Amino acid sequence: MQKPLAVALLGCGFASEFHLKAWRMVPGAEVVALCDPDAARLRARAREFGVERTFENIEEMIRDIQVDAYDVATPHATHRAVTEILVAAGKPVLCQKPLADTLEDARAIVDLYARRQVRLMVNENWRWRVWYQEIKRQLQVGAIGDPFYARLSTRGPAVVPTPEYPETFAIPRFPRFKSMPQLLIIEFLVHHIDTMRFLFGEVESVYVQTRSPATSVGGESVAALVLNQGPVLGLLDSSWASYGYPAGTANDILVVEGTRGSLFLSAEGRLTLHRADGRVERIPVDVTDNYVRMYWGAINHFAECLRTGAPFQTDGADNLKTLEVAFRAYESARDNTVIRWGSR
Repeated sequence: MQKPLAVALLGCGFASEFHLKAWRMVPGAEVVALCDPDAARLRARAREFGVERTFENIEEMIRDIQVDAYDVATPHATHRAVTEILVAAGKPVLCQKPLADTLEDARAIVDLYARRQVRLMVNENWRWRVWYQEIKRQLQVGAIGDPFYARLSTRGPAVVPTPEYPETFAIPRFPRFKSMPQLLIIEFLVHHIDTMRFLFGEVESVYVQTRSPATSVGGESVAALVLNQGPVLGLLDSSWASYGYPAGTANDILVVEGTRGSLFLSAEGRLTLHRADGRVERIPVDVTDNYVRMYWGAINHFAECLRTGAPFQTDGADNLKTLEVAFRAYESARDNTVIRWGSR
């Protein structure tokens, strides 16, 4: 019989709900402990999900309970400190994206875990959205020939007031957004950068423009990125300050053009294949509970790799490639120039 996988979750904020729901869907796994310095929030999550062991201190948790892995869902500004404490336990760690709020800290974390030979995976889960998994399959079987262009767009009024959300949709959920000097790219588009890498390969250069029309936040709320991905020209176009779009969902719209056809992803998750011979096919994608299933995809991958010894798709070294694009994007926007670092 397979040994159960016992997990401790650190951080009981917004994302923890989806981590806990996803862990419930992983066969043979159980979250046996929660840790958060906010006692009220900690107790509320424990009651909601029936977790008996709770800790307000990481060192106490490590000392008092034995687990097989740690899942870090704390704010990214804490990730370096938290992961440096956890590495001493010698257990695999899954860390919520972004791995750190500077590239230097992210590199330090990855280097530390490599030197200590402790397994580290970043919960960069957007690539596990059901439609991106299906698009990857379509690309692999050559449904549109060789892709040469991809545009991924997501827009909405997340950080501007609307009649439905007078205090904005995002800020009550993430108060830290108000003071973050860098916002949309590192907090949100890092997902899309990773997804573009997953679909089309490594980024060789980037050119970026940003704008900050939303007065409720300190960082950029509009961004456009041009990604050189070898044969593929990639465009990321995003706004959290645009009216006329639903506020509460991430409405990704993707177009992928290839030498024998094009793929179109609608904001509702409908996927359509237009072939060069004129045929149009609707590709079925089950979007039921797709947001939780996205978390499950990443978390289940983590659990399966622990059981089999297979490498993580988004291990620390891989995630550094995503973060490098994100942080170089800010450099490009600041200097209004193309930033190149060559093929990998």
